Amino acid sequence: MKRCLRLRKTLLLLLALMCLGEAAFSLDPSRRVSQYVHDHWGEERGFVGGAIYAIEQSTDGYLWIGTERGLVRFDGSSFTLIQRPISDEPSVGHVRGFICDTDGNLWIFLEGARILLYHDGKFEDIYTRFDLQGMTVSASAFDNQYRILIAGQWARTLRYDHKQIETVVDGNENRDIGTVLSLAATLDQSVWLGTRENGLFRSQKGRISQVVPELRNSTINCLAPTRDGGLWIGTDDGLYLLEVGATKPLALASLRSFQVLTMTKDHENNLWVGTNHGLVRVAPSGTVSLDMVDRKTVHEVRAIYEDRDGDIWFGGPQGLERLRNGMLTSNTAADGLPAAGGGPIYVDSENRVWYAPISGGIFLMKDGQAKPITLAGLDHDVVYSISGGGNDVWIGRQDGGLTVLTKSGDSFSARTYTTSDGLPQNSVYSVQHGRDGTVWAGTVSAGLSRLSGGRFTNFSDANGLPSNAVNSIVEGFDGTVWVATPSGLAAYANTLWRNYTARDGLPSPSVTVIFEDSMHNLWIATSGGLAYLSSGRIRVPRNLPEILREQIVGITEDSMGFLWLTTSDHVMRVNREGLLADKLLETDIESFGTEDGLKGTQNASRNNTVVADHTGRIWLSLSSGLSVADPNLTFRNSVPVAVRIESVSAGARQFETERTIKIPPGIQSITLNYGSTNLSTPERIRFRYKLDGSGQGWSDIVASRQVILSNLGPGSYRFRILASNSAGLWNGPETSIPFVIQPAFWQTWWFRVLCFALILVGLWAIYAIRIKHLTTMLQLRHQERLSEREDIARDLHDTFFQAVQSLFLRLHTASRSLPEHVPVRRALEEVLNDSDRVMAEGREMFLDVPKKEYGERDFAQRIADYCAEFAAAHPIEYRVQVDGHPRSLAPLVTAELTKIAREAICNAFRHSKAKAIEVELTYGKKAMQLRVRDNGQGFEPEPRQANSGRLHLGLQNMRKRAEKLDADFRLWSRLGGGTELEVILAAQRAYSSTQRTWTILGSRRKG
Repeated sequence: MKRCLRLRKTLLLLLALMCLGEAAFSLDPSRRVSQYVHDHWGEERGFVGGAIYAIEQSTDGYLWIGTERGLVRFDGSSFTLIQRPISDEPSVGHVRGFICDTDGNLWIFLEGARILLYHDGKFEDIYTRFDLQGMTVSASAFDNQYRILIAGQWARTLRYDHKQIETVVDGNENRDIGTVLSLAATLDQSVWLGTRENGLFRSQKGRISQVVPELRNSTINCLAPTRDGGLWIGTDDGLYLLEVGATKPLALASLRSFQVLTMTKDHENNLWVGTNHGLVRVAPSGTVSLDMVDRKTVHEVRAIYEDRDGDIWFGGPQGLERLRNGMLTSNTAADGLPAAGGGPIYVDSENRVWYAPISGGIFLMKDGQAKPITLAGLDHDVVYSISGGGNDVWIGRQDGGLTVLTKSGDSFSARTYTTSDGLPQNSVYSVQHGRDGTVWAGTVSAGLSRLSGGRFTNFSDANGLPSNAVNSIVEGFDGTVWVATPSGLAAYANTLWRNYTARDGLPSPSVTVIFEDSMHNLWIATSGGLAYLSSGRIRVPRNLPEILREQIVGITEDSMGFLWLTTSDHVMRVNREGLLADKLLETDIESFGTEDGLKGTQNASRNNTVVADHTGRIWLSLSSGLSVADPNLTFRNSVPVAVRIESVSAGARQFETERTIKIPPGIQSITLNYGSTNLSTPERIRFRYKLDGSGQGWSDIVASRQVILSNLGPGSYRFRILASNSAGLWNGPETSIPFVIQPAFWQTWWFRVLCFALILVGLWAIYAIRIKHLTTMLQLRHQERLSEREDIARDLHDTFFQAVQSLFLRLHTASRSLPEHVPVRRALEEVLNDSDRVMAEGREMFLDVPKKEYGERDFAQRIADYCAEFAAAHPIEYRVQVDGHPRSLAPLVTAELTKIAREAICNAFRHSKAKAIEVELTYGKKAMQLRVRDNGQGFEPEPRQANSGRLHLGLQNMRKRAEKLDADFRLWSRLGGGTELEVILAAQRAYSSTQRTWTILGSRRKG
């Protein structure tokens, strides 16, 4: 809906005047009717309508044609016959008329009592909306306020204003008037009614009266108001003009015997008249053009319409026809020129055109009319070349040498130079008038001559020229004279010649045409292709299309920097920048033909057959005659082109473009068909588009009217498109259409979140399985080590420990033999009391790790037991502190950390001479920490111990055990300052795997 609003507003703005009969552009009034491009569509070109009764253009750019077969729509390329626009209603039958109101609605008047309304691509039957009482509409027009007037039988006339119908002429009171065939409103608020066989009537201020007695019994087929308030009257007996205040009409003598069937006015106030013998134009000055009239044949024109491009459409039983401005205007015998062309052209400072056809003679064209020049026998000689400057025109002749025509007042005088005056040959093929007044004349086979101060200086292949045949001469911006010959390119500067051949980069040594552009590039046409000289180097454009590989016979430049090139059968305009950059695109070449106003494209090889005049017009001399193009005027008058989205389809489904399109999931491609509002030259319209949301920029320029969008993911998109007009201007509005591709369930956000969550769970499961596997492997290895050590322990028990136990038994026996009061006996008994504990610790130390995990409080209790044991032998104050929630430790951690703690506590009690000892155990979430601190005598740092040779073996063992656990081992000590030892172990390494897993899962549940 939003897309349509933008397009609708643009089209309404561009077409409002057109719909009201006032196009923004019109046909060039300075051209004769025969100089317009005349297009015709019959059955052979796809027209399917039969006889035409009415023509109109709607706001979306379509041309609508009312025919005997029904309603026909034309998009500039193809015709569509619409016989049943509303599916549940009868077919339309004959379509008698159209009119477009100020709201952009197209009114369609059908045979009988039916009226359709077309708007935004939809049809509506509005007959029942208003009280028309079975009225058959036979005529329609606008009044002075652009309100619609409609009329029918018995002179009943209604006005449509702001969706209301009001009566202008009551049919019940005027039944004797008969059926109204034509309507018009003039400046004095009068409404004029033309009837069948009852003449002309005027309704003014509620009163109706018959006027113009001379036409009392005439059939008034059509009416058209003039700008000053008068009225054109078309009858079966000719065309009349009723001027303001007059009672008697003036008959147009040239159309007295014509049956005038229809009329319309264009933007330049020309009156276009459809007759039974063809189309007539009546200029505001009263000049009547009968170029398209054949009195001997019947060629009925029943409908005429001026579209928004200013083109005139007309039709009748013979089909649909159109007149339009071509890029070029061709001059023919009607302008005083001979039928044959193809010779040289020269446009002087007063914009007079000198033209010499290939058949001979020379003509001077001024104000559109040409006359032959008979001075000096020029009318009996063939002219090869024309140049000039100031009041002089220099002419190179086939046999008569070199002639100069000098203007004197309104006439010319002639003087001719021949071999008797020093010219080497009387056949002068090329002439160039220099800025300093020097004249250069190139002959057919005798070299080059320079005429300066009345004297000739001749050059030939003997003194500098590559060849004695001269094809073309150009004076460069720096005064260098360039000469094209069949053997190469020559440059004359400072009395010296320099020649360029194929060794210097020319595609071929045979140079036919040369031309210097406004950027001082010298363009060189050779038999082997096109080249150019810039900054002293010859370059050949690469990747030229086939059309530019033909032999070029003419080159010039227009005011916009485009090069105009002609070959033996082509006329084209080429983007110079693309040529220079070796990036010439297909759209950089515009070829012209009969559809652009030329009578033909064949060309003869002559010098200066394509030239630009001082106003920017391009003159071309072709075999078919003399033609002229005005790129500046075409550029200024180019109509902006809007794009019309015609259809959007995805899969087998068509979507309406009036609302946001929602594409279902699973669609692989989306097809958009579009057209333009240009009906004049649709084949020259180019497009470029962009799809917002795809990450792509604007497309290349294309001529196609369909685009297929593929591989699009779900999301919101906006298709934007622009069109250039026939002049290459991108001055039209942008058209856009939004659409949404709906996601499949696996493309929705919630499905992606679910997949992500499942991936995380899967990764966690893999991680847990991996940890469990590693833990199992470690436990198996640990069990294997324990089993091995138990075997060794059993072997030692049977040998070493049994021997030690035997010693203890012997000591026990010996102690029993001593008296009880002997101190030695008490000492031995204390030793024996500790013997069991020593034996157990010895076995455990040998096995390296315990057989089971310590409980949450076992490890801390064991540390406390160690402190109590050593404090019994060494009475020192101590404190054991536990921070955090105690946790079960891994078996290996318990074994190694126990040994580190025992060693540290033992050293503190036995060697530190401390007064207080502190042991701290911290169970943190990220790490477990063991700290043993005393305030004893301390000792030397380890590096000094190593230097002195007194390295403590216990410290080494503690450090290695910490490294075995991947723990951080830290030791601080200094003489007299006590000692502090700290071991920090990561939580995932310290705590048992079972406890860690449940702790993590538990914390996740809490979170």
